[in-house]
Amino acid sequence: MLINGIDIDVAKLENPLLLVSEDEELLFLRLIQQTLEHELIQCELALATRKSISLVRDFWLALYKGGEKLYINSEHALLYPIRLIIFELVTQAEYFKHLSKKSIGDESLSLIYAIILVQFVLRWIKERFSDNKEVNEALKLLYRTTDENAEDQLSPTREQSIGQAIAVKAIRFEVRENSQEFASLLYQTYNFLHYLHDEQKETTKLSAIRNMEDILNRFYNNRYTTNKETFTG
Repeated sequence: MLINGIDIDVAKLENPLLLVSEDEELLFLRLIQQTLEHELIQCELALATRKSISLVRDFWLALYKGGEKLYINSEHALLYPIRLIIFELVTQAEYFKHLSKKSIGDESLSLIYAIILVQFVLRWIKERFSDNKEVNEALKLLYRTTDENAEDQLSPTREQSIGQAIAVKAIRFEVRENSQEFASLLYQTYNFLHYLHDEQKETTKLSAIRNMEDILNRFYNNRYTTNKETFTG
């Protein structure tokens, strides 16, 4: 399937962070293939690469199953430290727990929530490290695939492992030093999903994703800004 002009096989995503059954894997694959057909350009970061779609799957499973039924696959977690730190920082937040209560057991609503969460969080991270070449180098494959062969590697090179460790440390530090801003990001995301739910009476149906484009545009224009001075306002 062509995503951002690159042929990506969504049937070959990265290994999941969470323990997942074969039926759940197949369910997500069916849902995400239908979603990608709608080409949500407002969610270009969340749906940019196999790495970002794999993160969407992590959040989808957490929202779909609920926090009490989640088990981290420690072997996979070691392979994807950047995905892991993003997943941990978001799922530990109170707003995520509220969303999980609303979406538990609802496969489609969980997917919509997961896509929006990944989109907003990756957008924040990308902006925070736009001027940090060292960290950006490790993060860039989340946003755009520059070397599909490199993405297919079963294990990272030593240089990549060092870069990932630097990025993980930087993300953790950035969130800790800007905890109010990060909390505001999750709060705005939580409010947006409430707004989306109110706007779409059939949110739980994938066909409703067709109508998300205008809603996302209105939200970005009215409430979301990249101006760091007013972002948390």
